[in-house]
Amino acid sequence: MKDFEIIVSEDIKNKSSGTDKEFLKSHKEEWRNALLVIVKTVSNKVKELDNEIDTLRSTYSGFEIDPASGLDEQRTKANRFRFHAEKKLAEVDRLIGLGTETNQDSKLIDFLRDAISAHKVWVLENGHSPRKGDELLWEALDGKLSI
Repeated sequence: MKDFEIIVSEDIKNKSSGTDKEFLKSHKEEWRNALLVIVKTVSNKVKELDNEIDTLRSTYSGFEIDPASGLDEQRTKANRFRFHAEKKLAEVDRLIGLGTETNQDSKLIDFLRDAISAHKVWVLENGHSPRKGDELLWEALDGKLSI
């Protein structure tokens, strides 16, 4: 049997088998706990990468080529993995709360919530200025409607 954490990691990447998915569903609390550890670990790694990137860029500010480009790519991948882990964590929380799998309407709601979250991450990571419409959508994620 594979290690539980490996099964969870493969599930985050949508590479788990049907048997593994059923195994995770039958161990929801352990699945949730593993996801929490993964999210925390990746978040810490992103913070470390942010510090390293800032240090490299300030130390070697005169370079034509970005001295932190490799680390920046690692940070992007880590952020993407964390996003998918958080998405999976929300799914597990719903499964625990409902006691059943989500229905089609819930899947659409989840998809739209995830799309807005991904858009926010993309805008902020790429240094774009959010527009009023962006900010309104982001507020909607918090249950606020300012229209």
